[in-house]
Amino acid sequence: MLHAVPELLDALEEKLIEGEDPSALLSSIRWSELVWWPEDLKSALVLKQRIASIQTLLIGLQSPLRATLAGLSGSPSYGRGGLQAEAPALAPRLQEKV
Repeated sequence: MLHAVPELLDALEEKLIEGEDPSALLSSIRWSELVWWPEDLKSALVLKQRIASIQTLLIGLQSPLRATLAGLSGSPSYGRGGLQAEAPALAPRLQEKV
């Protein structure tokens, strides 16, 4: 089965956005039979940007899982500038009694 690269990226992006598992799509591809590779610099840059957008989407979908695993690991997390984050300080609320 021949797959055109832009249509493959469309299908992959659609499955990811809908929350479906793209492994069935990816396993059905014969990578050596992909067609429509860019012929000029402009279309290559457009294709490169599409792939970067899908990578960003994947990173965004993995973020909650990574944050949960980091929270469960017991290792201290890092704050701004790569320095170890301090434990959040609890500031007592002061109320003026009248």
